[in-house]
Amino acid sequence: MYRTNLTKPTTYYQLTSINVVDSIMGSGKSSWAIQFMNNAPVRKKFIYITPFTNEVERIISECTNREFFQPSNQNGTKLEDIKRLISEGMDIASTHSLFQRVDAELLELLEIEDYTLILDEVMNVISPLDEYTKSDLKLLHNEGIIQVDDMGFVHWNKPDYNSEEGYFTKIRNLANSGNLMMYEDEEGQPVVLYWTFPAESFKCFTEIYLLTYLFNGQIQRAYFDLFKIKYRYYSVKKEKGNYCLADYISHTEENRTHIKENINIYYASPTDKKDMNKIGSKRTDFSVSNLKTKSKQSAIKKVIRDNAYNFYRNKCKVPADEVMWTTFKDFKGNGGIAPVGLKDCFVEVTSRATNEYRDKSTCIYLANRFLNPVTKNFFAKQGVTIDEDIFALSELLQWVFRSRIREGKQINLYIPSKRMRCLLEQYLYNKL
Repeated sequence: MYRTNLTKPTTYYQLTSINVVDSIMGSGKSSWAIQFMNNAPVRKKFIYITPFTNEVERIISECTNREFFQPSNQNGTKLEDIKRLISEGMDIASTHSLFQRVDAELLELLEIEDYTLILDEVMNVISPLDEYTKSDLKLLHNEGIIQVDDMGFVHWNKPDYNSEEGYFTKIRNLANSGNLMMYEDEEGQPVVLYWTFPAESFKCFTEIYLLTYLFNGQIQRAYFDLFKIKYRYYSVKKEKGNYCLADYISHTEENRTHIKENINIYYASPTDKKDMNKIGSKRTDFSVSNLKTKSKQSAIKKVIRDNAYNFYRNKCKVPADEVMWTTFKDFKGNGGIAPVGLKDCFVEVTSRATNEYRDKSTCIYLANRFLNPVTKNFFAKQGVTIDEDIFALSELLQWVFRSRIREGKQINLYIPSKRMRCLLEQYLYNKL
């Protein structure tokens, strides 16, 4: 393999340490942020980034002491509009998807204008370019068209490749912008390319606050460690009617009594004819690869669907409009494992940072979360590890807390994956 000794700096020059507000869902992170922005001096400027449009609208309506603007595409693209708003010094509320499209001009504007960034929940900061095969990558590598430095960054080495619609144009553009990395196996063979969110973005703000929970188990934490981006932890608490940041309380030291009392996990009772959890007794049951197999087995698939239906209709005796359920997107539609009557009750397995489902009393979780093994190895090769159980627990809790438990009300939960159920049990009893 052709390898260059070109290297990226191992530490990004940072004026700002990122404040990770790591507190359980429903503890008041968003309420603190709204209060913080409402009480800030007029000269302070904010960009609030959240996953969903309805949360953007919430910020606009609840920040009564400031006028927030949402980028639109009425006179061009949203990317052009957010640049206009930044150049005019406006307070901005927008989505993760738009923020992920930052370019050099936008970063320069941010450096000029001294904004405070509030990032509601972690975002997708690294993503594989699945459209390119290993053969494609091997060709580019062996021909010297791309070079890979010691940190894994890809450099484009063919300046005469000027096609705007060529097969490798995307690779060229991402490599030239410094946002492309490659993972190679132990033999040095190329495996996959990764788009990475430009790490220099995090030095363009006066202050940064990231609102999340169990950050240690999330990919964005690994990304920060990979690029040696500094961060510090805080918790949020309420005192005398006001929210404030406080010294960080480790998740293992939290008082979870109120959560434990409000989650009714399904277990078979002595009068049950069958144990509906038996179908998930193996460690990998309900993982993506396992569901690929199960979804091809009509009898097994029927058992999964019947169990879920039996849970909400007969065990919980609730109508469909009180139910939220999930699985991986490949298995939710026709021919998948969707429970009868719940076609319109699906909530994405990656859902977070939304209050849209806070009236749901009954939750059906037909998934078992694992890190993508290639992504896990990609970070490990750079000396960065991710606790896979904390990752899985974090994803589960984020999903469960879309329901009415965030309002302090009881919920019923069917979670047939033994691994995921045990992680939740350990969490509720402060053993994880």
